[in-house]
Amino acid sequence: MTRAEYLSAVIRVYLSAPGRPSRARRSDWAVATTFYQQAVPLETVEHAVRLATLRRTLRGPDLEALEPIHSLAYFRQVVSSLTPEALDPAYVDHVRLRFDHIVADCAPKPTSRRPQRNAASKPESRAS
Repeated sequence: MTRAEYLSAVIRVYLSAPGRPSRARRSDWAVATTFYQQAVPLETVEHAVRLATLRRTLRGPDLEALEPIHSLAYFRQVVSSLTPEALDPAYVDHVRLRFDHIVADCAPKPTSRRPQRNAASKPESRAS
């Protein structure tokens, strides 16, 4: 994986987490560059983002009530604290599934493009 691919992948993972900004800042790219320079595997960064997000959800039932994450640096300590035991494949899969659940719960619900009629709405006329 090239440096550019790695950095883009790290930023993509970061921006996929609920409670984060909609765009990466220059400081986020700097943290991603540090991860690259330290040869942190992408899988470790992914797991750290998911794990930290799950930990945040344990602090409160409503993710929207939590302070937003302002930087990829929020995950730096989790990345550095991960041990080989924390990267057990079964545990990584468990965290991934729980994270995916949280992301699905936080995703905006699709709305119908068709206008809703109510009792006060005028019926639409049909051309036959």
